[in-house]
Amino acid sequence: MNTKIIKAGLAEYDQIKVDSYVDYLVKIESAKNKDGSLRNPWFKYKTDEELISNYKKVALDGLSIDGEHVTLQSQGIVYDYMAYKMKMLLVYPETLFDFGLVYKDDTFKFQKQSGKIIYQHEINNPFNQDEKDIIGAYVVISNKRGQFLTLLSKENIEKCRKVARTDTIWKAWYSEMSIKTAIKKAVKVHFADIYSNIETLDNENSDLELPLDVDIEDKGNIEQIKTLDELKKYYNKNKSRNAGVLKGFNKLVSNRKTEIEELEKKKAEEVLEAPKDDSIRQPGDEE
Repeated sequence: MNTKIIKAGLAEYDQIKVDSYVDYLVKIESAKNKDGSLRNPWFKYKTDEELISNYKKVALDGLSIDGEHVTLQSQGIVYDYMAYKMKMLLVYPETLFDFGLVYKDDTFKFQKQSGKIIYQHEINNPFNQDEKDIIGAYVVISNKRGQFLTLLSKENIEKCRKVARTDTIWKAWYSEMSIKTAIKKAVKVHFADIYSNIETLDNENSDLELPLDVDIEDKGNIEQIKTLDELKKYYNKNKSRNAGVLKGFNKLVSNRKTEIEELEKKKAEEVLEAPKDDSIRQPGDEE
C-alpha cells in the first residue's frame, strides 16, 4: 500500500477525513496476532486503486470509512447501525430515531391512532439482560415523510442472520447486529430511495452461494489468494478451526483451487500464443 498515492487520489475530499482513513488503513495492514502472523492477510491483495475507490463509493452518501461505523473487512465495506442512522440525519436532520431490543421480561405495547404511532417499552429487569433472552427488536422513525414503526421478532432476526452468513460478527456483536437488522428492514421498506448505495455496498447483503455456516471471513480471504502455494498454506493453517464445517470450508478451497489453475493455464497459453519479436536479428539472418 502506498499512502501517498491514496492521499493524492482523494485530494478532492476533506483531508482530515482522508488522513483518518489512511491511518486506519495502516492499522489494518500492520495489525498482527499474538503469534506474529498478520491479522488481516486479505489486505495485502487490495490495490491502491481499490482502496481509493472504496472511499469514493462511501463518500457518495456523505459518509466516510472511519474505522468505527464504516469499516473494511475481507468481504468488503461494512456499515454498523449508527452509520445507517447518520445517513438518515444527513438527509432528514429533523428525524427522531428510536430503536431498542425487547427482552423476555420486558413489556412492549403499541397502537396507531389516526396514523400516529403510540408505543411503550418497559424494561422490567434492566440488570439481567442476556442475549439469549432477546425476543425482538423495534425501530421508530419520525420525520417530515411520516412516522414509521418496524418490528422484528427473534425468529426473523435469526433468519436474517443465517442468510447474511456473517457468523463471526454475529457471535461477537449479537445485540448490535440485531439492532442493525431491524434498522435495515425499516429503511429498506420506507426509505429505499436514499439507502440504495449503502444497500449495495454493505457486505451484510445476502450471500446465498456461501456454504451453510462457513465463516464469511474465510470466504473473503480465500477469494483474495493468488497462488496454489498460498492456498495450501491457508488451508493447513485454518482447517482445524473449521472442523465443524469442514465440508463447506473444503468447497471454498476447492473452488478457488480450480479458479487459480484455470488462470495459470490461461496465462501459459497466452505466452505460447504471443507473437515472436522479429525486430532483433542475429548475425547471418537473411534480410
